[in-house]
Amino acid sequence: MVALIDLDSILYTSVYKVVSIGAMKRAIKEHGKELAKEWLLSEVYNEGINRCENELLKMQEYLQSIFLEEITSYELFITTCSKSFRKEISQDYKVKRKRNKYVWTLRDHYKFNNAAYSDTHEADDLIYQRAKELGENNYIVVSIDKDLKQIGGYYWSYYKTPERNMDGSIILNEYGNKAMMFKQTSVEHISKKDAEGFFWKQMLMGDSVDGIKALKRVGEKTAEKILKDSKCKWFTVAREYIKRDQKKDFYLTYNLLKLV
Repeated sequence: MVALIDLDSILYTSVYKVVSIGAMKRAIKEHGKELAKEWLLSEVYNEGINRCENELLKMQEYLQSIFLEEITSYELFITTCSKSFRKEISQDYKVKRKRNKYVWTLRDHYKFNNAAYSDTHEADDLIYQRAKELGENNYIVVSIDKDLKQIGGYYWSYYKTPERNMDGSIILNEYGNKAMMFKQTSVEHISKKDAEGFFWKQMLMGDSVDGIKALKRVGEKTAEKILKDSKCKWFTVAREYIKRDQKKDFYLTYNLLKLV
């Protein structure tokens, strides 16, 4: 069993608040603006890698404790995508995402340390391709990205939630910060039918975060109602696009959402 780890979200959390505003002000005062910037980049890089590696270790240990299957190896996947094919077909795709230079320093590190990447395809696509190579029941997808549920098979999200006492109050760690725990306490197995259903539900709902158009006035409950008794989801969803005068959006949304 191979664990396919979507590293992108971990990179973002690993660079979050590495250096306080106060520490940065002191560095500027003592060394000047330019040297302070170099110091900041070095601090974020070193601590970011340290955080990322520690988080990967925690994830692996936890996953081994809740998963009945033996995991023989872990493979990392990152998004670099300097020539994203999705951005070529839609100017709105992830247009609101701003480049984080600190995350990119970590991406550059993992590009040369065994993480899979592509100039044209995202980590999601690469994980999908690798899953198909390995074959069903020979992999587990490890990600907080809901889009990867369309692959099917074993899936575990490393999303964390605050740890609470019996009375519901949030537990604080030794540093006074919220103690966090993995929300998904068991590995999920997604059938081919459910994976297909998830994709077509996304086709109805779109993805506003990534700039992918949804059908007008269609949320999760409406999407589930539309698909409930469908014998051919492709036809059912296409018909909804036509009914709502959004026929031209069907193939665009399909090509943006479908992993390839």
